Amino acid sequence: MRTIIFGAGAMGCFFGARLQRSGHDVTYIARGAHLDAMQRNGLSIESRSGNFRLDRVDATGDVSRVARGDLIFFAVKNYDVEQAVRQMAGLVGPGTAILTVQNGVWAQPVLAEAFGAERVLPGVVLLPADIREPGVVRTPAEAQLGGITFGPYGGGTSERAAGLHAAFLEAGVPATLSEDIWRALWEKFIRLSAYSAATVSARLNIGAIQQTEAARNLLESLVGEAAAIARASHAAIPADAARSAFDFLMGLPPDIHASMLDDLLRGKRIELDWISGEVIRRGRDLGIPTPCHEFAYAVLSPFIGGRPEGSF
Repeated sequence: MRTIIFGAGAMGCFFGARLQRSGHDVTYIARGAHLDAMQRNGLSIESRSGNFRLDRVDATGDVSRVARGDLIFFAVKNYDVEQAVRQMAGLVGPGTAILTVQNGVWAQPVLAEAFGAERVLPGVVLLPADIREPGVVRTPAEAQLGGITFGPYGGGTSERAAGLHAAFLEAGVPATLSEDIWRALWEKFIRLSAYSAATVSARLNIGAIQQTEAARNLLESLVGEAAAIARASHAAIPADAARSAFDFLMGLPPDIHASMLDDLLRGKRIELDWISGEVIRRGRDLGIPTPCHEFAYAVLSPFIGGRPEGSF
């Protein structure tokens, strides 16, 4: 299977490296120091399930030199989605599947409108990962959370989805096919929006929040707001979604945090508009109050474009 990792950051490289190691033809579209390191030294993966290294990878920052793929693993940040959609038009052939793994519930419809819903496979990834240094990807909690759930945009099953599922399993990646991927997306969004708002606002790993009553109460309120939005947006979200999400967050390994915190601490742009911002916008449309997410958004909004002047 010819695979293009469009947005070869930590997550894209993790899945791309697994596929390449199992024999698939993989091209990584990356940029900056990470791209330079991959071109010089290959790609290293560090995880609790075992470290490995690919001495040579096909990595480029020039989309025009990349041939069409059977699979495009679309892993750019939400703020880069619209530009990336324009850039990748030449990579999509008649049989190309697009597996999209953005946080939130915004990017998937953008891709479906651009390329057709029948080729889009929305995915849900539960995998804390970061670039420890250029060319080195670290997944500190893969053993507990690794894997991917995906399925056809419109629900049900498809040959595209089934073929990709088999490829992931052969590559040693825990993969699950969903016949209602939007339920999975919304259930992740409930957890992610609360987890991100809490850990990034506090600049803390989740363990400190789990152990502190006031912070724990805030986390539970953040979950409740997002769950109310999800239930109003997708009929299959169960009545106990808030309790399930809160229990999940309380069971997370204590030494992890949202990837948005890594971006904030490194002075990068953050995806706040597509996380708490999405909760707030939908809440206003639906008439659902979201005061805790509004608080988190207010606290973090100066960092949307990167580290502001006057920050520590």
